[in-house]
Amino acid sequence: QLRPAVPLQSAGRAPDGSWRSWSVPGVPAAMAATAVVKGVTFRVPFRVSQALKFRRRSRRRCCLLFATKETAAGENYKSLEVFLEAQRESRPLTDPLGGPLTPYNDSPADWMLIAIFRQVMSGVAKWQSPLAFWGPEAYDGMLEVAHAQQWGRSLQQTEDSAMSVIDNLLPEEGKARFRSALKADKFGTELNALITAVFFPFMVGKCQVEERKHEDLEQIPEGEAWKCAVKIEKCRWLERSGCVGMCAGLCKRPMQRMFGEVLGMPLSMEPNMEDLSCTMVFGKKPVEWDKDDLREQPCFSTCATARSQGSCPKLT
Repeated sequence: QLRPAVPLQSAGRAPDGSWRSWSVPGVPAAMAATAVVKGVTFRVPFRVSQALKFRRRSRRRCCLLFATKETAAGENYKSLEVFLEAQRESRPLTDPLGGPLTPYNDSPADWMLIAIFRQVMSGVAKWQSPLAFWGPEAYDGMLEVAHAQQWGRSLQQTEDSAMSVIDNLLPEEGKARFRSALKADKFGTELNALITAVFFPFMVGKCQVEERKHEDLEQIPEGEAWKCAVKIEKCRWLERSGCVGMCAGLCKRPMQRMFGEVLGMPLSMEPNMEDLSCTMVFGKKPVEWDKDDLREQPCFSTCATARSQGSCPKLT
């Protein structure tokens, strides 16, 4: 809609050296605003100039809104840091059931894996724990970042943040190759169980592969047994966090979703709050959340944010 017009008094010099101005047909000069772009003067209708001003104001409002959100997030994490500081000063001496804590002697390889997970988790949470990455505080530092992932969030938001961590750890090419190479058959389920038992004790503690038969999984032919399950004797994640919500929102639900929806491998994770154990069954579809007994699980008495009655508040 712009066309050459009579040069304006405030016109600028165009790149070719000529003086040039532009106006909009049918718009009186009084109703237009002047803009200079790269040395060329433009006359912009009053309506457009007002829109540009509104756009600038909108940008300021967006910046203000963003700053407000950042301030709110900062205040939110201040309360988290106060909570964690209190936790560091009075660490639990027993597990959530009142039994002895399982001793761990992490190796340098374990610390490296913990550091990788912690760094990716902190990128999603936008917060980092001050605890050391290396040494006896490494796992606790990762748990503090996990607290930040669910701090002030609903169960679904917590699950989504955990999915973001998984997405950052698994490249798209790796996901595609997994889907094409590993199916929910004997080979695929057994290989997943073996990998979990070998490489993830640093995260969940001691675990071992178990067999499942046709009575357990209908796709297993009668008379056969597949080593497609992993029994975690006493989950380190659950024992050290003491939080039912962190079990459901940062482990069970996102892992089932990642394997089932992203990798095409059904996975059922079945935590037992009576002894802190957990069973992972590859090739088995998980129970729908609405029908899962874990939804009604009350808080452990050792949890610092425990609710005295009803289910864990982080399960909603």
